[in-house]
Amino acid sequence: MSPRQKITAIDAQERRGNRRSIFINGRFALGVDETVIADLGLHVGQEISEEELGRVVRTELLVKARERALRLLEYRARSRAELARRLRLAGFAEDIIEEVLVRLSEMGLVDDARFSQSWVESRSAGRSIGKTRIKWELRQKGIDADLVEEALSEIDEETEYKLAARAARAKWDKDRSPDVSVKRRRLASYLQRQGFGWDVIKKTVNQLAADDEDE
Repeated sequence: MSPRQKITAIDAQERRGNRRSIFINGRFALGVDETVIADLGLHVGQEISEEELGRVVRTELLVKARERALRLLEYRARSRAELARRLRLAGFAEDIIEEVLVRLSEMGLVDDARFSQSWVESRSAGRSIGKTRIKWELRQKGIDADLVEEALSEIDEETEYKLAARAARAKWDKDRSPDVSVKRRRLASYLQRQGFGWDVIKKTVNQLAADDEDE
């Protein structure tokens, strides 16, 4: 019969002030964040079962996963799928990842709808790219198709035409080819790569060619 397990010491770690070393029956058992001690109410003299010890380990993993996710969010907003992928690569189990993401969502720190809207605004304003490319980018980030469509609904055809015209003007002016048909093909290809739809491309190219003729 194994002896009773008792917490005999909880010591602060010298090099990391927020870490605590837990000793059971006089021997080092594991190191945890100080919040784990507080959250679980651990104290010296407490008897602890294997099940309770497992709960300590799991709580520590949740703290580590949450801290890693928060560090990632410090750099920029991220989709739920992006965070899950990064936490998975860091070796966290699926149940730990799911619980952390649920908590972050409840705190409003992970919100795919808000992330999608912000992405559409920044991408369309910053580089004048089209809906097709933005849609592809959001899908690559794991955003649900319905949320993508909802975010892209802010860009109607007229708005997309203005974005295309802004992106096309500089490209058209830099092209020194004397052959207008060549310039038209090059510009159409460029706008397609930028993710604009065919109707918008045709309207943009025709307008720039017509402006040149008027001059």
